[in-house]
Amino acid sequence: MKKITDEARPGSAEIESILRELIAIRADMVADLSVSHPRLDEVHSNYRDSARNLLHYLALRRRDLRPLQHRLAALGLSSLGRAESHVLATVDAVLVVLHRLVNGHWQPPSQSSQEAAVVDFSNGQRLLAEHTDALLGPVPTGRGVRIMVTMPSEAADDYLLVHNLLQQGMDCMRINCAHDNVAAWLRMIEHLRRAELALGRSCRIVMDLAGPKLRTGPLEPGPTVVRIRPSRDIYGRVIAPARIWLTSETSACPPPSPANACLPVPATWLGRLRAGELVKFTDARGARRTFKIVDVTDCGCWAEAIKTAYIVPGTVLRHERGLGKGMTAKFRLAACHPLKTRSHYSKGICSF
Repeated sequence: MKKITDEARPGSAEIESILRELIAIRADMVADLSVSHPRLDEVHSNYRDSARNLLHYLALRRRDLRPLQHRLAALGLSSLGRAESHVLATVDAVLVVLHRLVNGHWQPPSQSSQEAAVVDFSNGQRLLAEHTDALLGPVPTGRGVRIMVTMPSEAADDYLLVHNLLQQGMDCMRINCAHDNVAAWLRMIEHLRRAELALGRSCRIVMDLAGPKLRTGPLEPGPTVVRIRPSRDIYGRVIAPARIWLTSETSACPPPSPANACLPVPATWLGRLRAGELVKFTDARGARRTFKIVDVTDCGCWAEAIKTAYIVPGTVLRHERGLGKGMTAKFRLAACHPLKTRSHYSKGICSF
């Protein structure tokens, strides 16, 4: 057997650090229980011990335990990963061992009236088994799990559906009260009771009450962005330029053929455009881009682009006659309305 060297053993400083962290966690668990004591009095006595354990579990899981769990595992100790049914007892057991590792002695502090019934390991397993049986029914013969089935809306009007589910082994019918209504729930239950008589089987019913639901009002729309991009092959090379339809903002005409984008522009500015001329702009990302006018019609102009551009309201378009060597006319886009699919363009639909 390989001898464990001192260097391989976690140092006492590391163990002391883990101890401080775990003691702080235990203190939070006890403090939370004290704050919630008035509400515990409202819990039925059959479930009060489990309610205390649940509060301990919630306090424990408020933290990200992963770093601590890794450190405990390095010591060969419980990582607290299976403490659900006996949370405080698990923490206390780990604390006892950690103190022994540094030649110390520790026992849980004397319990207050709120902590009078700490759920230990054996009681935790017993309570878990008892409450599981009460909720889901006894363990079926031949298998170790229960089958819970959430009822669809159809179960309210389809007796055979419920009958078949019970026949195939359903142990618990779950009714989600966030859906349907009281009348539908009652019909589901009536179908189940009828199926129980027909099959000689029993089945629990769990009604899951609907919790609060968040509702939002109309959302303020974000900025309109028109993305214009050419077609590229799998290597990113341009195989077809993007086609942009420019039309008058006062008397818009739909593009006569499929387009990648459709922009409304002032009629006077549109009338200056000629084939072969350029329209330059800086897009929403700050990238310098260019459209080339390739065709002029009575309804609008076709432009092409070989680089991707993002256009938003306020983008300034500059028309440079004679490839930039002559008069320049510019304007600021008041609005741009991207269409959802290219099929809108191909069907001649364009809204401004």
